[in-house]
Amino acid sequence: MHDMTNGTLRITRRAWSRLLGGTACWSLLRCTRAAALPAIERLTWDTSPVDIHNERRYRADAQVLLLSIPLLRREDVGSGSVVWKESAVAGGATLRLLEFTGFSRPDRAAGLNRLGFLREISRMTGDLVSESLYLGVMTSSPEESVEQARQALHSRASEVTYTAIDGRIQFNQSQTVTAHFTAPSGWSIDNQGELLDRAQRALATVRQDTPETHSDSAGAPPFLQAVAGLLRQPGQNQTSYAYSGRLYRLSLSQAADPQATAHFRARGLLAANDYATCASGKVRRENGGAEHHFRLWFQQGAQRPLPLRIEYSPKSYLRLVFEAQG
Repeated sequence: MHDMTNGTLRITRRAWSRLLGGTACWSLLRCTRAAALPAIERLTWDTSPVDIHNERRYRADAQVLLLSIPLLRREDVGSGSVVWKESAVAGGATLRLLEFTGFSRPDRAAGLNRLGFLREISRMTGDLVSESLYLGVMTSSPEESVEQARQALHSRASEVTYTAIDGRIQFNQSQTVTAHFTAPSGWSIDNQGELLDRAQRALATVRQDTPETHSDSAGAPPFLQAVAGLLRQPGQNQTSYAYSGRLYRLSLSQAADPQATAHFRARGLLAANDYATCASGKVRRENGGAEHHFRLWFQQGAQRPLPLRIEYSPKSYLRLVFEAQG
């Protein structure tokens, strides 16, 4: 199953396929409720902010866990990126666009081809969100067991199914549209534009009917905006966010991390007088359910805290680590 070479534990392609086969889509992935603004033009994706554009790219590593202890590790099984854009708009408000993309590299991930993408745009006054749009696209993963996932790895299907979700959140209601579509199995992150086109066409077809309207999640920000809000306000450690018409509770505890500080300084990602903070997050639905955990590291006091590292466990036996590359 594995061998020892130069003191490093290596795993064979077949064994890695079995262990990594159950991976969920790369997705990883809410602030206080905001008051309504005076009559303002309805938010659209065409108003994407352009004044400030910050971006960070990541290498994705995978760790196989045994009783939460890392047992095996494989580097560079995928990549990712985070984008933060802002623009000032009329009325003293700000438009903020946040985006996360994560994807596997089949040649490094035992043939596993997964992609997850989440984009959000919000109109804000200070750190209060008044209106948001979000769009998510990810590879569907119906496998319920490692054996089913292993078999899916060797599937010769010519097409893969994706799930797309489109949402709008306002102070008095939220609306969501969910659609499924297919694309060639050989498509990858290089085909992101074509995947988004197919997603929009599928969503438009579903949108011909009345979108799902929700009141419980009205006024809450979407996920990425909620995380960004807590990172910018270290004195606040809990908030709610909305996704797919449901309300979720996000808890985030922050602590200085001297070891990570030294690591990121040595790599040139932090200046000599900058420090790294580790934020440990917990997410669950407001009405109960399983609790999910993640961690991320960022520069202490950063105005726009793009993570230096992101850790997330899509399965109990698997941890994905996105490490900043610059």
